[in-house]
Amino acid sequence: MAQGVDGQPPRPPGFVRLPASVRRRVYLYLGVARFDGRPYTYYLDGRKESPRNFAGVLLSCRALHTETAALLYSANRFIIFYSRQGSLEPLRALSPTTLASLTSLKIVLNESSCHHPTDSSESPSDCCYDASYNHGPWRDGEFGRVSEHCAKHHGYLHRLPLLDPASQVGLDSMSANLAAQAMLSEWYDTAAYLSSCVSVERLALSLVCDVDPGHSYALEVARLAVAPIADLFPHLKDGHIRLCKTPNRPLQRLAEEAVFNACRPGTFGLCLGTAKTSSALFTNLPPELRVRILEYTDLITPWKEVTWSRQDRGYQVCRPPWYLDHEPVCPRHIHHGTALSYCGPRGARSGPGCFCRRRHAAFSLTSCQCWAPPTDLFLICRVLRRDAEFVFFSGNRFVVHDYHAMPPWKLPDVQQERFGASVFLREIVPAHCLAYLRFLELVFPPYAPHDWPQDDEHAAIQDWRATLDWIRARINAPALTIRIVMADSHLEIPEGRRDVTKDQVNDMLGGYARIAHPLGPLVRDDGLAGFYAQLALPWRWTRDTVRSARQCGPWGPWWLAREERRLNEDCERRVRGGRDDDATVDSRDSSKAEPRKSVWQRWYEVEDY
Repeated sequence: MAQGVDGQPPRPPGFVRLPASVRRRVYLYLGVARFDGRPYTYYLDGRKESPRNFAGVLLSCRALHTETAALLYSANRFIIFYSRQGSLEPLRALSPTTLASLTSLKIVLNESSCHHPTDSSESPSDCCYDASYNHGPWRDGEFGRVSEHCAKHHGYLHRLPLLDPASQVGLDSMSANLAAQAMLSEWYDTAAYLSSCVSVERLALSLVCDVDPGHSYALEVARLAVAPIADLFPHLKDGHIRLCKTPNRPLQRLAEEAVFNACRPGTFGLCLGTAKTSSALFTNLPPELRVRILEYTDLITPWKEVTWSRQDRGYQVCRPPWYLDHEPVCPRHIHHGTALSYCGPRGARSGPGCFCRRRHAAFSLTSCQCWAPPTDLFLICRVLRRDAEFVFFSGNRFVVHDYHAMPPWKLPDVQQERFGASVFLREIVPAHCLAYLRFLELVFPPYAPHDWPQDDEHAAIQDWRATLDWIRARINAPALTIRIVMADSHLEIPEGRRDVTKDQVNDMLGGYARIAHPLGPLVRDDGLAGFYAQLALPWRWTRDTVRSARQCGPWGPWWLAREERRLNEDCERRVRGGRDDDATVDSRDSSKAEPRKSVWQRWYEVEDY
């Protein structure tokens, strides 16, 4: 042992003799970690230099190095990107002691869209929207601008999906596959070293490996990418995996299985192994109990509302806004839905990035709590499918859009021979499920005056009457409420309504009546639970009305609300069998409050069901 001048062992430096709490406070002032506990983000491959300089402490002596490194790697988040062979070497260069302190690590093998941490200043949410929504209904809408933003600021970070022949410039498909094999081989060697050093239930591991979902070997390559996480690592504290920038059910299922096996060993395999037994036990329960249990699943959306439009041809979910400017307090049903709609940048102060399962083929144990369609419940067995159909169609509102579900309205160039409502009731909803419907909202966009049906012989009107006659014997009228909505647009003045004439107004009102009046037999004879009308005033956007609204201030002319109320009540009275001057027939049941405004009228972000 080394001795001092006086023959005694050398005393440790004065800083080491300070209490541990004081030394930790000094480390925090040096920028090793934050006082509030939020992590810094460090890039192991040197992609970004850290502005915090505490290298001197790490190099001063072994004792300070060990203590500082333990705090550094336990309190912060670390990211490494694979760009070429040998890119993961900085991770393998860390000592076993350092890796044992590691609590948050993200490995990006391949990213075809930005995947910044949620506390980054590089617009992670914009890139996330660009990755998933540009291929859907919004591809020609406002999110089209996100591509330009992303390409301008950090498009150099994007790579083509793995296995895409063009992902390796100048290489053919075989060379691209060889490059993928080299990447996976290095990742497996790195994972083998990491798994032997990390502590049990301490590390939150994130993996991003975007593959081409259209490739025949995509699922196999994705399985090789996630295999080390499930097979080599000890029990992880948390797991996040993304395998494709766009939603893909097989890849998402693979990510979900890997995360569960790594974070809760045996849980996912046990669920799969006992699926048939569990299904048999569940179906042996009384029907009332099965239905009650299914009501607590995702069969009922958080907003209890499902939309369908003739153009999109699929069940969708409208998600409400994060906040409402015109309401001081977010309504309870909106607030509950919002809590299950947004994750990542809006849902957490800090996180490894977006692993949202409704935006990507991804799964996260903790960072994403978004609602997603429970497709599997319809595929287990025939009995469970029947129960799921009952809960789905009876527990949700159904909003049927005649053409497109989202303003700004995209209207057809020619008149349609069928309404979207006819298509929905005849072809989309199974005939045996019509009796389960409890609320039906039929929405017609702000067609131009000449596009509304001008007479009772119009093909769409004839088909609409035939459809209503056909469903009368199949619906449960006393339990069904119908609301028709002749929509207006608050985003822009609808084309063709700025200079409407009196004859055009009459044509529009006639179109309203021809659509609403065939519902009369359901209301009068079959005892429909409720009928409501929400009709747009044809002259709301004329020049005189707009001028009057500006003169009346932000609340608009008071007489517009009165005229709209009169129009709605007149329509409801006529459908119930009365006339304008008939006071014996009430326009609506005074004992019932009109149903709340649907979520789609508050926000127009649509998610495919």
